[in-house]
Amino acid sequence: MKNTVRYILPIYAVIYTLVFSNTKRDNNFLGKWEIDVQKTLSSNNLPSGSNKSLNINPSDFIINFSLAGNYNEMFGGLKFEGTWSRYDLNLVVARLESDERIINLKKHLNQKIKKVSNNRNELTRLYQRIQRVNQMSIRTYTFKEGNIYLKHDGSEYVMVFRRAR
Repeated sequence: MKNTVRYILPIYAVIYTLVFSNTKRDNNFLGKWEIDVQKTLSSNNLPSGSNKSLNINPSDFIINFSLAGNYNEMFGGLKFEGTWSRYDLNLVVARLESDERIINLKKHLNQKIKKVSNNRNELTRLYQRIQRVNQMSIRTYTFKEGNIYLKHDGSEYVMVFRRAR
Protein backbone atom coordinates (compact mmCIF):
# COMPACT_ATOMS: atom_id res chain seq x y z
CA MET A 1 0.00 0.00 0.00
CA LYS A 2 2.78 2.45 0.89
CA ASN A 3 4.59 1.72 -2.37
CA THR A 4 1.53 2.48 -4.46
CA VAL A 5 0.91 5.74 -2.56
CA ARG A 6 4.54 6.76 -3.15
CA TYR A 7 4.06 6.36 -6.90
CA ILE A 8 0.53 7.67 -7.24
CA LEU A 9 0.89 10.78 -5.07
CA PRO A 10 3.68 12.43 -7.18
CA ILE A 11 1.82 11.60 -10.39
CA TYR A 12 -1.36 13.09 -8.94
CA ALA A 13 0.52 16.23 -7.84
CA VAL A 14 2.06 16.72 -11.30
CA ILE A 15 -1.28 16.25 -13.06
CA TYR A 16 -3.00 18.61 -10.60
CA THR A 17 -0.44 21.38 -11.16
CA LEU A 18 -0.58 20.99 -14.93
CA VAL A 19 -4.35 21.17 -15.02
CA PHE A 20 -4.85 24.05 -12.59
CA SER A 21 -1.79 26.20 -13.28
CA ASN A 22 -3.03 28.23 -16.21
CA THR A 23 -0.17 30.64 -16.80
CA LYS A 24 -2.09 32.61 -19.40
CA ARG A 25 -4.78 34.57 -17.66
CA ASP A 26 -8.00 35.19 -19.52
CA ASN A 27 -7.37 38.82 -20.31
CA ASN A 28 -8.85 40.40 -23.40
CA PHE A 29 -6.89 43.63 -23.05
CA LEU A 30 -3.31 42.38 -23.36
CA GLY A 31 -1.46 43.46 -26.46
CA LYS A 32 -1.32 46.28 -28.95
CA TRP A 33 -4.47 48.06 -30.15
CA GLU A 34 -5.04 50.67 -32.86
CA ILE A 35 -7.97 52.98 -33.48
CA ASP A 36 -10.81 51.68 -35.62
CA VAL A 37 -11.82 54.81 -37.48
CA GLN A 38 -15.06 53.46 -38.98
CA LYS A 39 -16.43 52.18 -35.67
CA THR A 40 -15.33 55.34 -33.87
CA LEU A 41 -17.22 57.48 -36.36
CA SER A 42 -20.33 55.29 -36.25
CA SER A 43 -20.40 55.12 -32.44
CA ASN A 44 -20.23 58.93 -32.29
CA ASN A 45 -23.03 59.30 -34.89
CA LEU A 46 -20.70 60.94 -37.40
CA PRO A 47 -21.02 60.27 -41.14
CA SER A 48 -18.67 57.55 -42.37
CA GLY A 49 -17.64 59.74 -45.32
CA SER A 50 -15.80 62.08 -42.95
CA ASN A 51 -13.10 59.40 -42.61
CA LYS A 52 -11.32 60.69 -45.71
CA SER A 53 -11.59 64.33 -44.68
CA LEU A 54 -10.13 63.60 -41.23
CA ASN A 55 -7.09 61.83 -42.74
CA ILE A 56 -6.52 59.59 -39.71
CA ASN A 57 -3.91 56.87 -39.90
CA PRO A 58 -4.81 54.02 -37.49
CA SER A 59 -1.15 53.39 -36.69
CA ASP A 60 -0.88 56.93 -35.27
CA PHE A 61 -3.36 56.13 -32.48
CA ILE A 62 -2.09 53.08 -30.59
CA ILE A 63 -2.53 51.79 -27.05
CA ASN A 64 -0.58 48.92 -25.53
CA PHE A 65 -1.39 46.87 -22.43
CA SER A 66 1.54 44.76 -21.24
CA LEU A 67 1.43 41.72 -18.99
CA ALA A 68 3.48 43.46 -16.26
CA GLY A 69 0.83 46.18 -15.85
CA ASN A 70 2.55 48.83 -17.95
CA TYR A 71 0.46 50.96 -20.26
CA ASN A 72 1.64 52.97 -23.29
CA GLU A 73 -0.33 55.12 -25.65
CA MET A 74 0.58 57.09 -28.72
CA PHE A 75 -1.90 59.67 -29.98
CA GLY A 76 -0.46 61.40 -32.99
CA GLY A 77 3.05 62.38 -31.99
CA LEU A 78 2.39 62.36 -28.24
CA LYS A 79 3.48 59.36 -26.19
CA PHE A 80 2.27 58.69 -22.67
CA GLU A 81 3.19 55.95 -20.21
CA GLY A 82 1.47 54.68 -17.12
CA THR A 83 0.02 51.63 -15.44
CA TRP A 84 -3.23 49.75 -15.85
CA SER A 85 -5.39 47.58 -13.62
CA ARG A 86 -8.23 45.27 -14.49
CA TYR A 87 -11.28 45.72 -12.29
CA ASP A 88 -13.63 43.37 -14.07
CA LEU A 89 -13.44 40.92 -16.94
CA ASN A 90 -14.38 43.71 -19.37
CA LEU A 91 -13.21 46.83 -17.49
CA VAL A 92 -9.71 48.33 -17.28
CA VAL A 93 -8.50 51.62 -15.79
CA ALA A 94 -5.24 53.09 -17.06
CA ARG A 95 -3.49 55.72 -14.95
CA LEU A 96 -1.07 58.20 -16.49
CA GLU A 97 -0.24 60.12 -13.30
CA SER A 98 3.33 58.79 -13.40
CA ASP A 99 3.97 60.17 -16.90
CA GLU A 100 6.60 62.91 -16.94
CA ARG A 101 4.44 65.34 -18.95
CA ILE A 102 1.52 65.03 -16.56
CA ILE A 103 3.75 65.49 -13.50
CA ASN A 104 5.41 68.58 -14.99
CA LEU A 105 2.06 70.10 -15.97
CA LYS A 106 0.68 69.61 -12.46
CA LYS A 107 3.81 71.18 -10.93
CA HIS A 108 3.53 74.12 -13.30
CA LEU A 109 -0.13 74.69 -12.46
CA ASN A 110 0.53 74.43 -8.71
CA GLN A 111 3.34 76.99 -8.99
CA LYS A 112 0.99 79.32 -10.85
CA ILE A 113 -1.58 78.93 -8.08
CA LYS A 114 1.00 79.90 -5.45
CA LYS A 115 2.02 82.99 -7.45
CA VAL A 116 -1.49 84.23 -8.20
CA SER A 117 -2.67 87.18 -6.20
CA ASN A 118 -6.13 87.31 -4.71
CA ASN A 119 -7.78 87.14 -8.13
CA ARG A 120 -10.54 84.65 -7.45
CA ASN A 121 -11.48 84.12 -11.10
CA GLU A 122 -7.94 83.25 -12.12
CA LEU A 123 -7.60 80.84 -9.19
CA THR A 124 -10.85 79.15 -10.17
CA ARG A 125 -9.65 78.69 -13.75
CA LEU A 126 -6.35 77.21 -12.57
CA TYR A 127 -8.11 74.76 -10.25
CA GLN A 128 -10.41 73.81 -13.12
CA ARG A 129 -7.36 73.12 -15.30
CA ILE A 130 -5.87 70.88 -12.60
CA GLN A 131 -9.18 69.03 -12.36
CA ARG A 132 -9.22 68.57 -16.14
CA VAL A 133 -5.63 67.23 -16.11
CA ASN A 134 -6.61 64.77 -13.36
CA GLN A 135 -9.62 63.62 -15.39
CA MET A 136 -7.59 63.20 -18.58
CA SER A 137 -4.83 61.26 -16.80
CA ILE A 138 -7.22 58.41 -16.01
CA ARG A 139 -8.64 56.35 -18.86
CA THR A 140 -11.43 53.81 -18.54
CA TYR A 141 -11.58 51.08 -21.18
CA THR A 142 -14.34 48.55 -21.71
CA PHE A 143 -14.14 45.44 -23.86
CA LYS A 144 -17.16 44.71 -26.08
CA GLU A 145 -17.48 42.45 -29.11
CA GLY A 146 -13.73 42.14 -29.68
CA ASN A 147 -13.06 45.89 -29.47
CA ILE A 148 -11.92 48.24 -26.74
CA TYR A 149 -14.00 51.36 -26.08
CA LEU A 150 -12.52 54.49 -24.47
CA LYS A 151 -14.77 57.17 -23.02
CA HIS A 152 -13.12 60.06 -21.19
CA ASP A 153 -14.71 61.68 -18.16
CA GLY A 154 -16.43 64.86 -19.21
CA SER A 155 -16.36 63.96 -22.90
CA GLU A 156 -19.26 62.74 -24.96
CA TYR A 157 -17.09 61.10 -27.60
CA VAL A 158 -16.09 57.44 -27.68
CA MET A 159 -12.97 56.02 -29.30
CA VAL A 160 -13.01 52.41 -30.52
CA PHE A 161 -9.83 50.33 -30.81
CA ARG A 162 -9.17 47.03 -32.58
CA ARG A 163 -6.23 44.66 -32.27
CA ALA A 164 -3.22 45.88 -34.22
CA ARG A 165 -2.30 43.75 -37.18
